[in-house]
Amino acid sequence: MSVIKMEADVIVMGGGSAGTFAAIKAKETNPNCRVVVLDKGPIETSGAIGRGMDALNIVSVPGYGTPEDVVEALTKVTEGVLDQECAYVLGRDSLAVIKDLEKYTDRKPGDLFPLDKNGNYKCSYLHPTNKALYLAMDGEDIKRGLAREVRRLGCTVLDRTPACRLLTDENGKIAGCFAFNIRTGHYFEIKAPAVILTAGCVGKFGMPRDGYLSGIYEFPGNTGDAFAMAYHAGADLVNMECFQTNLLMKDFNGPACGYVVIPRGGYGVNALGQRYWSHGYWSGDMFLAVWREFMEGRGPVYLKLDHLPEATLKGLEKILWGTERTVRGQFHKQRNEDYHCWDSVEQGMEEITLCSGHSDSGILVNKDTETTVPGLFAAGDCAAVPQQYLTGAFVFGRIAGRMAAEYAAKAAKPGKTEDPEKIWDEVTIPLKKDNGLPIDLVETKIRTKISQYLTPPKSDPLMHKMLWWTERIRREDLPEINVCDYHDLIRATEVQSITDCAEMAAKASLFRDESRWGLSHYRLACPKRESKWDATYVIVRKNQSSGEMECVAQKCPPYKWNFPTRLEYEYPEMKLDIGQGFHHPENEHVDPWMEEKYNREGMDIPKRIFPKKGNKKEA
Repeated sequence: MSVIKMEADVIVMGGGSAGTFAAIKAKETNPNCRVVVLDKGPIETSGAIGRGMDALNIVSVPGYGTPEDVVEALTKVTEGVLDQECAYVLGRDSLAVIKDLEKYTDRKPGDLFPLDKNGNYKCSYLHPTNKALYLAMDGEDIKRGLAREVRRLGCTVLDRTPACRLLTDENGKIAGCFAFNIRTGHYFEIKAPAVILTAGCVGKFGMPRDGYLSGIYEFPGNTGDAFAMAYHAGADLVNMECFQTNLLMKDFNGPACGYVVIPRGGYGVNALGQRYWSHGYWSGDMFLAVWREFMEGRGPVYLKLDHLPEATLKGLEKILWGTERTVRGQFHKQRNEDYHCWDSVEQGMEEITLCSGHSDSGILVNKDTETTVPGLFAAGDCAAVPQQYLTGAFVFGRIAGRMAAEYAAKAAKPGKTEDPEKIWDEVTIPLKKDNGLPIDLVETKIRTKISQYLTPPKSDPLMHKMLWWTERIRREDLPEINVCDYHDLIRATEVQSITDCAEMAAKASLFRDESRWGLSHYRLACPKRESKWDATYVIVRKNQSSGEMECVAQKCPPYKWNFPTRLEYEYPEMKLDIGQGFHHPENEHVDPWMEEKYNREGMDIPKRIFPKKGNKKEA
């Protein structure tokens, strides 16, 4: 096979929530815009909401909240490390997203989203503020509706054809991407002046405690590809030290769905049945509270539902066993678990990930979704609009589509890029090997090390050891990967992305010499917030001269609103005095028995191993 060459105006890399909205809005902005959408699967069911979704977790709608209320909530939960303009746009455009979703799914007001007695979209409380910013949704069909609209508008959709490299020209501008089909092996050089990265978070990062490589909270195809490709293309990333420490349903390793239960009256309790924290929002202070319950012997923790009305429980079963995970009901049934029992939903800190949708980390973007690379835009969980959730994927996907279409209409034709045949030769090295390391083994290794050495609370020596491991895995393991088909070939590129993200996370964590965001960046060597880091990013970028990864501090854009920049919690004082322990007499450092054995075998014994007796300095 030879390379298939294509030309486009806008490439959308990832056909999930943000990607489908981006493609639609690019076409609506300019019907003549040539839009190509790439995804690892069919766009009808790909991405984090392939099965559907049950809520927009942050919105501002008439009667309940304003865009400024969204800014207030996000300024607080990010502890001031954010671009407030992005938060404002998130709130401002959320109502337009609601209307779009009703249109694309052909659902009437009151059907897809609930209405109150005044005809307003009915919101609930969830965030650690006194504003109602959560909107429930009956959205099992929204992804299929979005995919239908993408195809109806005439976008070129390359299903099961993920991009694995961004192309840039001699001036550092975006020029397109390189991709291949994971079933047929056909590979593509697609030239375009504008690319929108919408490939999701680093869902496959740490190893889940159940040990299943694809048994994760996020979509299993979300492996940090957007993070890694943006980094290698020269883009800045931020908040890579802010980890998402997922509180999931134990053993099932899927969403415990506190965000479904809590707005309807449920809450978290410890093993004694006591409520362990003041709210259930996925911010670092809540995760820190869960960690405390385990450290002080009150774990496990549970999501309490048994006090809710019967109609509410039945509705929750419909959502949790249908829209969220279709096998969840069977999981509970086999364990004889019933939501009428207070301890039917056990939760655990099962994994760590990097994400902006549920946390803060990702590619640095402004309110127009522009990155630091000309022609490169980003939206969704890979773009660092903190705590944006699904609403942000839609809001900024809309913006990215419009901005990219407008940019492409004015941009010059892409310049010369790297030879696609050379790229394909590099990518297919694991496919050409007669033997080597199985991809499952290498993926297990890097992700196990991430869980062992990076899971908060963060230890400096462990994080340094993680960097030692990333260097060693790149040198010894990645070059030896052997795969037998194109599906596993994309997994080989995924493992490289995971390794890149592990290095970013460790280096950024060591660079920010404080603790912040509760458990998300609880650094044991620096267990307090430091004012010098207020409103300050850690930027991770690739040094274009040396090719090495570097971190720098950079102030966030100036605030436009004066809202609280911290949550109501404190880091604990760690006092672990366990006494002196038993001390036995010191053994001799010289071992005549061992020395005699070496002499008998004719071996040359270095003095540093067997020094002369009594020469303590030399010993």
